[in-house]
Amino acid sequence: MENAIRVRPARSSEVVTLAKLVKSRLPDMMSQVRRADSVETHLAELVPDQALLVATHGTRLAGLGALDLDHRRILACYLDPEVASPDTPRRLFEALERHALRFGIRQLNGVARKRVAGFMRQLGYECRPDPDDENNVVITRDLLELADEPTRKILDMCDELGVPEDYGVAHRMPLVTEAKGLVFAARDIFEREQRLTEDAADAFKRMRDAALNSNIELRLVSGFRATAYQASLFRRKLDQGHSMKEILQVSAPPGYSEHHSGRAIDVTTRGVKPLVEDFAQTEAYKWLLGNARVFGFRESYPRHNRHRIAWEPWHWYFTR
Repeated sequence: MENAIRVRPARSSEVVTLAKLVKSRLPDMMSQVRRADSVETHLAELVPDQALLVATHGTRLAGLGALDLDHRRILACYLDPEVASPDTPRRLFEALERHALRFGIRQLNGVARKRVAGFMRQLGYECRPDPDDENNVVITRDLLELADEPTRKILDMCDELGVPEDYGVAHRMPLVTEAKGLVFAARDIFEREQRLTEDAADAFKRMRDAALNSNIELRLVSGFRATAYQASLFRRKLDQGHSMKEILQVSAPPGYSEHHSGRAIDVTTRGVKPLVEDFAQTEAYKWLLGNARVFGFRESYPRHNRHRIAWEPWHWYFTR
């Protein structure tokens, strides 16, 4: 049974069913729903951030867990005793903790029933009385205890640079794992070798060739960037007198850039400066809008994007 339980992000198609569960079984979560929102709306807002997790056994729901990223807390955890295995709650909490840490959250909080305080302590949580309800305890866990060495290095690097601790949450941008096994993709406009993962490099070459067949020239500006290189860019700008606020308007901090994945590209075309919005007025951009998805690329930061990042029509990410 334990091996058959799968913990994964909830899908949009499951929101209506999960909302019925919340209404009937999770009154504490109901109290967190804003008065103007329906439960369905509240849950749907969690899906893009993968902050709503389900534990399933085949087609049956074994459990549910939810994160409130903005307040760094566990919003809910529900188990179906008829379906869940003894290990399901631990796996749900571990998944919630790992996901919170991906957004740079250092400490996770929540409220639990007093009767499960012993179990929460076994999971590593500190428990103290809830001043608002004698039947509850307030739970807290230091997530840095769970962080692997690369994650710790990134968070320390961001702290050293002065990146706001809430950057990942505020922009809904999780930490990006630095890619390994990169291959040559193309020479950029400065004749430097740019590398990508093998599948992204192959897709870019096919997309570039297809565009050329339509008399569109896609020129590579940037591919993979290491976290250390991203940090050096920040230090250089800080040394030049730029404020952190100014830098973050145009650059993601080390650890948060999609370029670390080896699957992101910055492109331009002849007749336009690189990395400027003017690229959106070119035939190359229009071609990408109509064709990039065929090759597995999407525009990461379109106008009015949910990440609150300035429009970057030149930045595309390989998704498959």
